[in-house]
Amino acid sequence: MHRVAICDDEKKVCAELENIISAFFQNRRERCEIEVWYDAKSLCSQIEAFGPDVLFLDIELPDRTGVSAGRYIRDGLKRDDMNIIFISHNTSYAMELFQIHPYDFLVKPLDSKTITSTLMKLLRLESVQKKSFCFRYNKISYSVPYGDILYFSSNNKTVIVHKINGEHMDYYGKLRDFINDLPIQFACIGKSYIINMNYIRAWKSDRVLLDDGVELLIAQSRRGEFKRNLLDYKKWENGLI
Repeated sequence: MHRVAICDDEKKVCAELENIISAFFQNRRERCEIEVWYDAKSLCSQIEAFGPDVLFLDIELPDRTGVSAGRYIRDGLKRDDMNIIFISHNTSYAMELFQIHPYDFLVKPLDSKTITSTLMKLLRLESVQKKSFCFRYNKISYSVPYGDILYFSSNNKTVIVHKINGEHMDYYGKLRDFINDLPIQFACIGKSYIINMNYIRAWKSDRVLLDDGVELLIAQSRRGEFKRNLLDYKKWENGLI
């Protein structure tokens, strides 16, 4: 069952969102539980008990900004897995949001087509994120959901798994041992790096900036392939391939 949370001080917006989301999952014949809050204080005190997969979060709330509430969810509740979709009339918040790793940012007024498209892309991505990368170290098996992985790096014969929460795990191996088995959102940008394209903040022809602020160089021999991989991923995300 899907759990979706909505937090917006505009009751009309909440009602519209709730109706669109309910209709979306009813059409798919999938169960969905929706919880609505109208202020950040109530959201932050009750959201952990509800445990949503997705949160539509207004930025301009009367008692506390959505950015602050989102940061509490990430840092205080340690919910890196929750897909936060910020909504606002104002588009000037973009830079403040990156450290919270939002799934999307939607500009009001919202419409059914935009919400439905966002949910479709999210479900498509979730189907991959919930699968896991598995490896063994010191005779112990480990499993990390793909959605928790920011990038892989390699140092000599050691593979380092960098997670979106800042933690990292390493084991004996090589990137080439598993690169062809990774989902479509992963791309190799050099002999030492494989990145999760879902967490790209910005990129140029020769480098990428990830959501945690890490900047990685794209090897010259990989630049053309990376552009094609990124285009294919965006097409896949939008259901075009």
